[in-house]
Amino acid sequence: MPSITVSYHDLCRLLGKRVEQKKLCNHLSMMGIEAEAAGDEIKLEVSHNRPDLLSPEGVARALRGFLGIEVGLPSYGLRASGVTVEADRSVKSIRPYIAAGVVTGVRLTNDVVTALMQVQEKLHASLCRNRQRGSIGVYDLDTITPPIRYTTTLPDGIRFVPLDFGRELTSAQILHEHPKGIEYGAIIQNLPRYPLLIDSRGVVLSMPPIVNSEDTRVTENTKEFFIDVTGQEERVVNQVLTILMTGLAERGFKLKSVVVKYPSKRIRAPDLTPQKWRLSAHNANKTIGLKLMPGEIAKIAKKMRYGVAKTRGDVLTLLAPPYRTDIMHEVDLIEDIAIGYGYDRLEPTLPKVLTTGKRAPIEKISDKTRRVLTGLGFMEAMTYTLTNPRVSFELMRKKGEAAEIANPVSEEYTIIRNSLLPSLLSALRENRRNPLPHRIFEVGDVVVLDEKAETGTRNVRRAAAAVIGDNLGFTYIKAAAEALLRELGVAWEVHTARHPSFLDGRAAELTAGDKRLGVVGEIHPEVILGFELEHPVAVFEIDLE
Repeated sequence: MPSITVSYHDLCRLLGKRVEQKKLCNHLSMMGIEAEAAGDEIKLEVSHNRPDLLSPEGVARALRGFLGIEVGLPSYGLRASGVTVEADRSVKSIRPYIAAGVVTGVRLTNDVVTALMQVQEKLHASLCRNRQRGSIGVYDLDTITPPIRYTTTLPDGIRFVPLDFGRELTSAQILHEHPKGIEYGAIIQNLPRYPLLIDSRGVVLSMPPIVNSEDTRVTENTKEFFIDVTGQEERVVNQVLTILMTGLAERGFKLKSVVVKYPSKRIRAPDLTPQKWRLSAHNANKTIGLKLMPGEIAKIAKKMRYGVAKTRGDVLTLLAPPYRTDIMHEVDLIEDIAIGYGYDRLEPTLPKVLTTGKRAPIEKISDKTRRVLTGLGFMEAMTYTLTNPRVSFELMRKKGEAAEIANPVSEEYTIIRNSLLPSLLSALRENRRNPLPHRIFEVGDVVVLDEKAETGTRNVRRAAAAVIGDNLGFTYIKAAAEALLRELGVAWEVHTARHPSFLDGRAAELTAGDKRLGVVGEIHPEVILGFELEHPVAVFEIDLE
């Protein structure tokens, strides 16, 4: 989970009251935030789905509601700033989205600066996926003359002085010479043009997502922020801006909106409109195990910083704060009601039916398989269940079908694997620079097509192993497979087999009576080269069902 460090005294200042440190940490734990105090510092571990809690301001806002200091939907007076950002057509194929806002009445202290730098770092690492999906820029508005243009430049086009650097560089030079360019340059280095923010006087604000300009640096004298978020996903861009600006508002700073003009539309950011959600009191009580009246649930919802728009019978209409990017379903609301009620107040009850659980037989076999293969000198690998046809079929020199993902988010993960062998070969490829030999195995599920199954597919637990290195050929891998079967108490037979992924004469099928157990053999050279390997590879794969 993401972790942040906050100052105890700064947190109390944001709360508006002093809470004894031990009690404060206990309250945080009841909210699902792990807290560990050391002097004035409190280290917090925050759930991945709550990026709004990645700053002391966000934590204090939630705590004020939980402790009853300030309840209900937070209100942010958003006024127009008069600042506009013009996004031209060239950014559409490069980094298409931008959202921006203005913060006034800024008073920079050490606590504010530390918190601002930390929340940017954590948002970049989590919600922004290391600046791929979004990146933040914070500037001194007094150094900027609007309107601001979001455009692109050639790699050797505009020159400017990047932050914390002593001389002008082109965009291409920044990627190779500036520390941030070296760290994040891979995001844009293969693009024909690079993103750029520039004001009406030609002053460069930044080259997203890499680095800001020295000309617009925030200093201890800064009184107004201009904040932008650019990225590949419009939803993420808007969420990050909302989280950042509403957090700053908790310091007493004032928020102002910015108009973003695209070639085909215009938007006003940030959008602080609360989201409406319906919550059934019956569903909440059934899930949590309580008997709360709708009015009681409404009171708890306000503690969790929701607004209550109306209550009609059993159903409440809740207003979720704009920074709550994690709300996706009624069950998320119910979880907050449980937290607000207090997990420590829930009374545990024994189930009405007495049951005794035990490990499934396949899990016992899987554990024994792991112990055997580890004892034979193999190292366990854990690879992805999702893959793609190129890895599963094309590189393996075979034809076949696999269960497809209905809505894949990436071309890399479009099907569910039907064999463990491509996954192990991919693992060998990722480790090809390490000294040989390599002996790896995996015990995991594959999905095979089965017309007799209700869903048309069936999960199968398999064990597979792969070796690469000198003197690790067919004889070695066959002995390992037979040792595994012997330890599992299986009587087996070996039959010569032909398989497109294996060398002719170096492949065999393992059977038990009329049942096929698996395959063992040496991988075909074309498959080896397809996975960018340079040495012979031998493998086996066995069904454990």
